Amino acid sequence: MTVELDHLLWAAPDLDTGSATIGAILGVAPARGGSHPGFGTRNSLLSLGDAYLEVIAPDPAQSLEGNRGGDIAAMSRPGLITFAVRTTDIGAYQAAAAKAGVTTRGPVAMGRTRPDGVRLDWECLYITDKTYSEFIPFAIDWKNSPHPSASTPAGGRLVSFAVLHPDPAPLAAIYRTMGIGVAVKGAASPGFLAVIDTPRGEVVLTA
Repeated sequence: MTVELDHLLWAAPDLDTGSATIGAILGVAPARGGSHPGFGTRNSLLSLGDAYLEVIAPDPAQSLEGNRGGDIAAMSRPGLITFAVRTTDIGAYQAAAAKAGVTTRGPVAMGRTRPDGVRLDWECLYITDKTYSEFIPFAIDWKNSPHPSASTPAGGRLVSFAVLHPDPAPLAAIYRTMGIGVAVKGAASPGFLAVIDTPRGEVVLTA
């Protein structure tokens, strides 16, 4: 099983405001993506090389009750909330999660049609672990769809990405079991730290 970093989720209570903020910080405006029916969210995207940054926000056209859109609407400030890894073997990732004692939901089939008419179809395995929650990445299999990093504006290059936690060793052990090649570093509080090389120099995004 191959597991690679796919994208970072930077959440904001309003998509237009959040996209403008990221555009001002990185020097490149994200392109509008689409909505996620049932999740209460919509997004805009920015390529970071082999991965991409997803600006995710509540979708006013959907109910926000009991879903991710509602959680984001209640955030006091924008920031990184989780990340995704990609694999071509969702079943193996699910089995690795079970071996690590991590509960999951799915796989869930999803899809949308881009404004240029290209159809995207993918499958996600979501994490339902109550201990680490969003600090264990969900997995995505893009099937035969073109990867978003190849069709969205180039916002820079992801230099490094790390997960921060007050007790890093148990989480790092889970990552090893699940094949997640992301560093887990000790910190006073849980969070994420992404360093991006942009046209304006290095930029740091945090939780």
